[in-house]
Amino acid sequence: MPAEGEMYEQTRTTVSAQRRPAARAHNSSTPGAPGTTARTALPHGAPLSGHLAALVTATEAIRDATPDPARRAELDAAAHELADRLTQLAPTGAPLPHTAGAHGGRSLAAAHEHAHALAGRLLVVAAAQQDTVTAMLACRRMDAHAAARSAR
Repeated sequence: MPAEGEMYEQTRTTVSAQRRPAARAHNSSTPGAPGTTARTALPHGAPLSGHLAALVTATEAIRDATPDPARRAELDAAAHELADRLTQLAPTGAPLPHTAGAHGGRSLAAAHEHAHALAGRLLVVAAAQQDTVTAMLACRRMDAHAAARSAR
């Protein structure tokens, strides 16, 4: 026991952390010996670009199938906003699929459901990449498609 006024240091025990091997990316299309992997660097905006392109396509398909001129104008503005953001993330241009009949014969409610799901995926990827501008855009599109779904 220490004397009055004297302090003692408590011994500390540390547990060494088990070292794990670094995770390796898998690319099955990479030529090489079986069991080897290669890392493929993608531009930062690549995943966002794909999700944005899909949402632009879905939005344009809904716009084309919407009979109300006011709703068409809102959807047209939304498609332009999404396409502008896509251009900012992929300035070399990301090819967009042809949109004629892209809603695949779905009802408008089902097309809004699909666009809502696409916007949700975009939100997840944007949040993971800490892209606030795209995340806010995705949230607005989710709200608009949810409102359109419930209005039907």
